Amino acid sequence: MRTSERTVLSVLAVICGLLLIFPIYTLVISSLRSEANVLDVAFLPTEFVLGNFAEAIHSTKLLRSIGNSLIVSVTVTVVAMLFHAMTGYALARLRFPGRKFIFAWMLSTLMVPFAVITIPLYLIAKSFGMLDSYSGLIIPSIFNAYGIFLFRQFYRDFPKELEEASYMEGLSIAGTFFRIALPLSVPIIVPLTIGFFLANWNSYLWPLIITQNENLWVVQQQLANLVGGGYYTPWNVVLAAAVIAAIPTFLLFFVAQRYLVEGIKTTGIK
Repeated sequence: MRTSERTVLSVLAVICGLLLIFPIYTLVISSLRSEANVLDVAFLPTEFVLGNFAEAIHSTKLLRSIGNSLIVSVTVTVVAMLFHAMTGYALARLRFPGRKFIFAWMLSTLMVPFAVITIPLYLIAKSFGMLDSYSGLIIPSIFNAYGIFLFRQFYRDFPKELEEASYMEGLSIAGTFFRIALPLSVPIIVPLTIGFFLANWNSYLWPLIITQNENLWVVQQQLANLVGGGYYTPWNVVLAAAVIAAIPTFLLFFVAQRYLVEGIKTTGIK
């Protein structure tokens, strides 16, 4: 690649990076402004008001809702990774009648919008007594054909020699999965974990439908309540609460960044 081409690509990368970072910068800076100046377009605030964060914590149940979101997101992600990996491995490696039909049937659920199944899913949750409970927030969110599809595609390219060696050592199919296949599935587990965690952390519609008790609200419900709670909206407090709510997602990215990049590189090698 020529030096001029590298320069152009580098400049474009910097511009794209700045465009992506600018909304985050605006969020953080606006959360530090006073209520009177929260809508100013100045690059930096005239004064930094750290009290917005204290007010966001003490005037609402923000920390409790963050805890609820953590419980739901972590539980759904961990259980989903295990179940989806097991299902994907079975569909990719085991030979049983109707395997292709089952996979096609699961895959077809991706074409059904969530709005279509919202009422039936609510009725099912109500019949099982899962309204206003963690089980109602967690169980319906676990199963997703997207994760099963990616695990199945990953295990289709899994080296058969490793499985044959494990069978020769006396391992069963389950032992081979848990001791060989699953530990080597990090390249697909890491990006799926980030995706599932973010999807559940940002979930709003289903928690809004399934919970009425404020003690079970997730963070997105709490933020929406700050915006729509009456005729007056303290935007500096709302933005400060949004910054606090975004901290776990940033921490997850920085912790998993190295594994995510390695996973992308590994899955790109065939």
